[in-house]
Formats: sequence, C-alpha cells, structure tokens
Amino acid sequence: MANSSCLLCDQSLKDDRYFSDLICPNFSSETLCRDCRQKIDFITGDVCEDCGRPSSQTVCQDCQNWRQKYAFLLNNQALVNYNPLMKDYMHYYKFVGDYRLRQAFSEDLKKKFKKIMTGFDLVIPIPISESSMAVRGFNQVTGLFEFAALKMSTDILAVKEKKQTSKLKRQARLKKENLFYLVHNDVAEKSILLLDDVYTTGTTLHQTADVLYMNKAKKVSSITLAR
Repeated sequence: MANSSCLLCDQSLKDDRYFSDLICPNFSSETLCRDCRQKIDFITGDVCEDCGRPSSQTVCQDCQNWRQKYAFLLNNQALVNYNPLMKDYMHYYKFVGDYRLRQAFSEDLKKKFKKIMTGFDLVIPIPISESSMAVRGFNQVTGLFEFAALKMSTDILAVKEKKQTSKLKRQARLKKENLFYLVHNDVAEKSILLLDDVYTTGTTLHQTADVLYMNKAKKVSSITLAR
C-alpha cells in the first residue's frame, strides 16, 4: 500500500503529484514529496575512484592518506551526497528510530546497485553492537538494503561495544580502535561487498576491510547510501 504522506516531512502526497506521476507512478514518488525529492543531491559526474565523493581529483586527498595507511585499496560507491537533508534523514532513521524511513531510498539503491551485488561472493552489512540493537531495535544498514536480504550474510562480522562514532570529532574517528571481528572465518579467497549507511571519514569501512583482508579475503569493496 502506498504511503499517504512523505516519509521525511509528513506532507500529504495526494496533493503533491505531477500529472506524469499519476500516469506512470514510481516508488520514489510514493514515499517522498516533491520538495524533499528536489533536496536530494544524487551523486553524478566525476568522483574519487576510491571513496566515491564528487571530486575533480582521480583520488581525493583523504583517500591518498588511506592508501598510505593500508596496503589495500577500498573502492566505495555511494548514491547521494551527505547534505543537510540527509543529515536530518539519518537522525530520524538511526537515532529517533523511525523504521519506515528505510523505504525512502530503497528503489534508488536497488536500481543502482542490485546488479553490482551479483558479482560478489559475499555481501556483508556493517554490524551494529548489541547495545545499539537493543536501543534501536534494528540494524539501519540491513533496513536500507532490504531488497538484498537474501544475498546478505549477517553472521560473519560483529563489533564490540563502542562509543557512537557520530558523536566523535573527525580526528577521534580516524584514530579509534578497531572493534570489528569475524564470527565465522569463511572469507578466504572470496570477493566481499560491504554495505553501510554513510561514508564519513572512511574509518569504519577501512577497519572492516582490514579485518577481512587479514583473514585472506580476495577483494573488498563497499556501497553506501551517502558520501
């Protein structure tokens, strides 16, 4: 059943449709109003080949630093830029816990990334801690990529209890201890695609990839909703 109001601002969708939407409806127009859709900054054009952020440089300065720190390259692709709208979206989705919001980008994520996922042996969502699960009630990453539920392996990686990285300053994030670990060591010689919600500094994804490479993974790439 279609939503009657925008998932982000609660504006009625009945009074917010173009005539073309009524003739050829699409999922996005049934979840977000026109005003909110116009505020989404989809990533297009030239991007950094490592992290996926819009950039005139082949490899941005942040990723040049990551290349010096780790012996591997991590290729990330993202759907949208992390702008003020996305900041509000992630606040209400992750921290207020509005699980309906997982639907807002599901069709766009599916359209852009579903085919890519078929090229990997394992698709692993970034795990959340037990305390975060107890408070939130869901893993926001598996919610975003719900369309790939049958492809995802959720029992391979885990994370120890940690401070919320969203409350850490940039330098603290970059230096934080690696708390990720393997629950089942069956990643050797496998190509792995990591899924996450937001690529901020890249610390989470690089630390996770490091654990996988230390356990003989063949290749690790990642996809995020936002960059």
